[in-house]
Order: sequence, then structure tokens, then C-alpha cells
Amino acid sequence: MTFTIFLIALTGISIYVGAVNFHTKVTLFETTYATLIASGQSPADLIRPEFYPLQLLRASIEYLEIIGAILAISLGYLSIAKEKGNNTLPLIFSRPVSRKKFYSGKLLGGVGIIASLSVLLFISIALMLIFVGGVSLSLSEISKILLSALVTIVYLLTFFSFAALATILIKNSSNALIFSFVVWLLFVLIVPQIGDTMDTDNQVPGGFFNAIHINQVDSHIILKQFPIYENIRTGTEDTSITKHYERLTFALLGIKDTYNGKTIGFIVYDKRLDIYWLLTALALFMIWSVFAFSRSKTLWQKNE
Repeated sequence: MTFTIFLIALTGISIYVGAVNFHTKVTLFETTYATLIASGQSPADLIRPEFYPLQLLRASIEYLEIIGAILAISLGYLSIAKEKGNNTLPLIFSRPVSRKKFYSGKLLGGVGIIASLSVLLFISIALMLIFVGGVSLSLSEISKILLSALVTIVYLLTFFSFAALATILIKNSSNALIFSFVVWLLFVLIVPQIGDTMDTDNQVPGGFFNAIHINQVDSHIILKQFPIYENIRTGTEDTSITKHYERLTFALLGIKDTYNGKTIGFIVYDKRLDIYWLLTALALFMIWSVFAFSRSKTLWQKNE
């Protein structure tokens, strides 16, 4: 709950700052427009700022990528470490309870907690968009927020399952937690940053190709001349589950401009590979952790 309240507070601040920034741009546009009209000049070259309210959630998604993953790892670790630390498993399994049923209860508990916190967070986000951002949400936008909440649950459960698996496989619980956070550091922070740094569009504010007045079609043609470089960059990003989560949620919420105005069906189809990666990672760690818990011998040894 502390993590959730912290995330809600950060989200509220980011939405407020984003809304104020947009209203400032609109005020500047209207002032400039009125000045040009009064001086007899043509305002045709002025571009009116476009407002897509779900783009205000960019910072919220980035907080979830980092802080949400930490929360999920902590919950996954504690779900096993407490049992190991208290040496309660031998007593529990002296009763007619199978290992698979016991661990399934752990997973269901994790699903319940993470789903509840995610739904609470996204409901708060929707309310803050309305009351803090001062915008009205369409049915399509509400649906995209709900779908983003579902994607977030899958993302966080992946880290929950991974941390539980690491705690099952590694005898010393402290080492398991350290290992989990090393993996978090590598695939949540380092790998995505490497991919972003290698992306030519991130080298210049507004995009490298935009800066030299090359359209999107021509930029793709140019990049095809450097297939090895582009494959390395894309392959590096694809190893990060966080990057797949970001791509999917950024598309759903229109944070990536090319998906503004697109239907949910179009976005889901276009981002189907990211969905496959997320679901595959979740299934892998869940199944592996169930198997490991059923067969592990370290759980029966005293935690050092």
C-alpha cells in the first residue's frame, strides 16, 4: 500500500505538470494568434497544439516499469523467504497438502495483491485525468486505460514469479534477493537504455531524421542499409521484458504519436509480438517456479 500511495502521488504530480504545460502552450498559441491578426499578418504557419489526454500518463508508465517491478520482486521474494526463514514448510507438509497446491496458493495470493493494486492505481489515474488534468475521457480512452492495467498486471506478475523462482532455487534468501535485483537492474534499466542510446531518433531532440527533414518512409529505407546495426539494436531491446511492456502501453495510450486515433484492435494486432513476449515470459517463470517448488531440496534446509 505504501508503494501504491507513492505511485499515485507521483502520478498525480506528473499529470498536473503535464496539464499545466499543455495549457501554457495553448495560451501562448492564442496570444501569438491574436497578435498576428492584430498586426494584419497571416497566422497560417502557426500549428495549434494537439491534446491527447492519455499522453499525460507517460511518466506513470515509466514509474511502473521501475518502482512497480521493485514492488513485484519484493512480494515474490517474501512469499517464499518467510517460509524458508521460519522453517515452517516441514510442518505444513506434515499435513495432507501437496506442494503444487500450496505454491498455487502463493501464486493466487500474488495475483490478488498485484491485480488489486494495479486496478486501484489505474482507477486513480483515470480520476486524476478528469479532476486534476481537467479532461473528459471517451469510452475508447477508458477501455485503453483498463487494457493497460491488464498489461501491467501481466508485467508485474512476471517479476513476482521470477523473484519467487530465484528464492526457491537459491539456498540463501539474501543472495536470492540480491540476484533478483541485479536482474532487475540489468533488464529494467541498463538494457533498455542501451537500446534507446543506439536508436538514431533518440540522438537529437525531436528525432534525428526529423531534424534533417527526412520523412518516416525515407528513414526506414535508410535504416535498411544498416541491417546488422539495426538487428543488434532491436535484439538488445527484445531481451528486456520492460521494453515490451513499454512498447505496448505507449501504443495503447497514444504516447507514441503514430498510434493516436487508432482502434484497440489495430494496436493489439500491430503489437502482437510484444504481447507474445510478455505472456511467454509470465508462463515460463510461473511454470518453472511451480516445478522448482515441487522438486526443490533447498526449501527443506535451514536458511543461513
